[in-house]
Amino acid sequence: MNPLLFLSCLGFAISLGIGQLMFKLAAADIKMRLNESYLSAVCSPWLLGALALYAASTLLWVIILMQMTLSRAYPFALLGAAIVPILAVLILGESISPYYPIGMFLVVLGVAIIQVS
Repeated sequence: MNPLLFLSCLGFAISLGIGQLMFKLAAADIKMRLNESYLSAVCSPWLLGALALYAASTLLWVIILMQMTLSRAYPFALLGAAIVPILAVLILGESISPYYPIGMFLVVLGVAIIQVS
């Protein structure tokens, strides 16, 4: 896999994680804005930002799939699921299980094995 394609896949995974963090922040913002109006809630900057990021991520995903098979590309989407809890800990102050780093290591190892096979 060429370095640009690898970085694109990594960028896609990271954008999924950031998008989920933004959706969590949107949920809190919407909850407060619902006291004002539904229009205010729907216009949450966090929600609009998350939707914009997911739209851009979708375009990146299509570009990636134009250059590689789905079976090789999809494991990078799994990295997004590994990134979300890390962001939740670092930015939202949430806690994770002590077993989480082991699981994340196994996910990353699995992606690496798939890519070199």
